[in-house]
Amino acid sequence: MSIKQQLHALLGKQSSSDRNELVKRMRFHQSWWRAFVLAEDEGSHPMPQKKGESIGSSINKGDLSHSNFLSENAIKAAEETLNDRDRSSDKGLIKEDRLFNNLLSSQPLCFNFFGELKYNLPLATLLLKQFYPDIVEVTSVLFEYAPNAAQNNDNSAHDIAIEFTGPDNKKGLIGLECKYTEPFSPREYDKPEYGEIYEQSKAFTAPYKECIKSHYNQLFRNQLIVESALINKRYDMVYAGLFCYEDDKNALTKGLAFQSMLKDGEKRFQIITFKDFIESLQRLNLSWEQREWTMLLWARYCATQLSDEVKSKINIEEK
Repeated sequence: MSIKQQLHALLGKQSSSDRNELVKRMRFHQSWWRAFVLAEDEGSHPMPQKKGESIGSSINKGDLSHSNFLSENAIKAAEETLNDRDRSSDKGLIKEDRLFNNLLSSQPLCFNFFGELKYNLPLATLLLKQFYPDIVEVTSVLFEYAPNAAQNNDNSAHDIAIEFTGPDNKKGLIGLECKYTEPFSPREYDKPEYGEIYEQSKAFTAPYKECIKSHYNQLFRNQLIVESALINKRYDMVYAGLFCYEDDKNALTKGLAFQSMLKDGEKRFQIITFKDFIESLQRLNLSWEQREWTMLLWARYCATQLSDEVKSKINIEEK
């Protein structure tokens, strides 16, 4: 068996439908991570229409191995979040197959980046106040969360939510939308409640019709969650934001455009990249174990150069 054949066998199937270069590259990187770091077999394709097929960026039985997570606290945060949810009433969706088995999904990514912070609030405070200076103390880190005071009348929820106290003991909320390779929802959702919150909040400078366009609809609905909670006095200060890969030009372009549609947009809506997060963490006085975690985050989600050698060997033989 040639080197190319051996590598293809280890990496597993890639998706012929990947037209987006970022998705294609990250699928390969996660396939490399599965094969060469986790030493796991390729798993089932996550798309229902591909049932019965395998794909290199998935594993099987991840709910037992927990291989999709980078730390014990990431595992603990994921399991506690699932156990604490009331599936009949909680907003937001956690698809367990994506969470445990899909290496390309942003759902396990949220727990890998923020699970450690959930159980180390002083560290969360030191890190997040670099992005949100009004933070005095982080009080909780939550996943797939929307406060009861939010009146959107839909299933919108923040992928990551941070509750904090600010100056004069004010209570604050930060809600982040997390993207890895997934596109923003192409659907244009609209409800009477959206318009009511839009008018009451006075947070937007762009016309309502612009805000609900498919390019911005997901970010708009997430912003409405925090604005609604502010209007209903659940919190005294609120922010929203986008957490994404530093080379995801689609997400960054849309995030910057949405930021410009808000009053004090750069303060009200932060864009934090994985690189920003890791660099900011590494400036802190971390333990060796915490530094190992930051290196794993970098290797898993940012360091495509680690899989370049395998990719180049395949490309060389294909020429």
